[in-house]
Amino acid sequence: MRSELEYSFRIRRIEKSTDADYAAALKIYNETTPYEIKTNTNEITQWLDRKENILSFEPMFFALYFANTLSGFAMITYIPSQRIVILEYIALAAQYRVNTVFFTYITLLESYLNANQYDVAFILNEVSNRRNGSDIDKESQIFSKLLCIEGYGRLDALYLTPPLGTNNYESSFEAFLFVKSAGNIHTLEKQTYLDIIKAIYFDYFLTWYTYVLPQNETTQYSEILNKCFESISKKLNTLTTVPVVYSECPILRYNSQTLKTSGLPPTVQKKPKTLLYIIIAVLLITCPIIIVICYNYILSLFSISMGAVSNIIGNCLGAILTAGVTLYIAKKNL
Repeated sequence: MRSELEYSFRIRRIEKSTDADYAAALKIYNETTPYEIKTNTNEITQWLDRKENILSFEPMFFALYFANTLSGFAMITYIPSQRIVILEYIALAAQYRVNTVFFTYITLLESYLNANQYDVAFILNEVSNRRNGSDIDKESQIFSKLLCIEGYGRLDALYLTPPLGTNNYESSFEAFLFVKSAGNIHTLEKQTYLDIIKAIYFDYFLTWYTYVLPQNETTQYSEILNKCFESISKKLNTLTTVPVVYSECPILRYNSQTLKTSGLPPTVQKKPKTLLYIIIAVLLITCPIIIVICYNYILSLFSISMGAVSNIIGNCLGAILTAGVTLYIAKKNL
C-alpha cells in the first residue's frame, strides 16, 4: 500500500529550434492536433528562429512536463495593440489528455504571463462551431468544456477562423471566441469586439503569413481576411454590444459527441535510490583514501615526517576536547 503520491507539472519556454525537447514536443503536437486547426510545423520553426523583432505580435512556444517527463507542446500569442492573448494549442500525449492535466497547464501558462508582467486585457480561445456545432474537431470538444469551467465566457457573435495559409481550406469555419479577463465581463462594446477581430486578422495572421507565403499569395490571403472581416462587421451591424455568455456551459448538457476527458493523470512511481546509496558508499570509502594519499604527498614535498604532524594534530585535538568538556561542565554548574 502506497502512503505517498506526488504529481509535478512544469512548463519551459522554447527559445530556438535547437532547444532540448523541441523536436520531441513538436512531434506530440504533430501527432495529436487535427489537420484542420494545425499550423504547419515548418512555419512554427521558422517563426521560432526568426531574428527580426516583430512588434505586432509575439508568439510563445512551450515544452510541457509531467513528473520531469515531456508530456506536450503549447503555443500562445500576445497581441500588444489590443492587449490580448490567444491560447492557441495545448497538445498532450495520449496518456495525459485528462481534465486535471489540461487545467494545470492552462493555469501555468496564465501564470507565466503574470510572472513576466505582460499587460493582458483578455485571454482568448477559438472553439469551432462548424455546422452549428455538429461537426467540430476533438480539440474544440475538449476546450469547450475546459474553458467554461476555467471561467471563460463565450462571445455571442459571429467569428470566422482565418484560414491557415491559402491551401488549407478546412481551416476556415464558423467558430466562437471564448474570453477571460480579470473580472467577469457580461458584454463588450461592438467596436471593442471588432478591434479584437481586426488585431487577430491583421496584426497577427496577416503578419505571420506575410513572412511565410510568396508575395502573390500574401495579397490573396489579405483579400480573404478582408472578406471575413466584412462578413463579421455586417452581421454585427444592428448590434451595439456583444453579449458574453457563461450559463450555457457544454459540460452541463449531454452531447453524444463529447469526448471523455475525466480521469486522473498517470501515477508516477518514485525511482529507487539504490544507485544513489551505492555512489555515496563508494565515495565514503574512496574519499578518505584519496585524502590520505594527497596528504602524504604534500608532506613529502616539504620533508615533514608523518609522526611529527600526528603529534601536532593529536595535541590540538586534545586541547579542543579538554576545552569543550570544561565549558560543558561549567555550563551545567551555573
